[in-house]
Amino acid sequence: MINFFSNWFNQSKNDNSLQSNKTMNSSLLNNILLKSQENRELISIWQYNSDRSSFVGYVTEINEEYIGFRHYTRFGKPDGIVFIKVANIKTIDFNDDYTKVMECLIEYSSIIDQPSDFEITLNHSGYWQFEAVKQLCNVKNQISSFEVNGSEYFTGFVIDFSEEDFILHCVGKNGEDLGNAIFKVEDVTEVRVNDIDDRRRLLLFNWRKASL
Repeated sequence: MINFFSNWFNQSKNDNSLQSNKTMNSSLLNNILLKSQENRELISIWQYNSDRSSFVGYVTEINEEYIGFRHYTRFGKPDGIVFIKVANIKTIDFNDDYTKVMECLIEYSSIIDQPSDFEITLNHSGYWQFEAVKQLCNVKNQISSFEVNGSEYFTGFVIDFSEEDFILHCVGKNGEDLGNAIFKVEDVTEVRVNDIDDRRRLLLFNWRKASL
């Protein structure tokens, strides 16, 4: 199937190169697609009638009807080529915060693959939430996620605690600094440490701090 599309692209480019160039220069959207192809510039493509989020990557091939699109996972890993009908493109995001986030993830994706050596020892404590919070407090370069009341998760650095509550310096899903929040220790129903989502957030948090 991929060979079929590739051959079709090549044939279309040979047969209709002049007409294609004329058409591709006829709209700003198509100019953006061409620029992405020429410079490997990251863009986010949203499609009509699609339940999934956008594809993020760059254009590899292009003709009047379809583009070949090299897309990446949210962890910055290459995830193959997608063929997208130009008429199905609803909008394109470019030069925005998320494409800059993805540029960072693509460049440093190997860091996300490496868990830290940090571990929590609960010692079969009946008040395991307190033991986890205590060991996470002021640990440098280590974020964790706390499920509160069995529903919502909050992620960040534990910066202070008592036997009853703790302060979390919260980090958004794309590394945004969300400031401090206080939680009751007894409300914690799950703690996640060192998973791949948290490593992604930590990388982006450090990237944002370095760029200030």
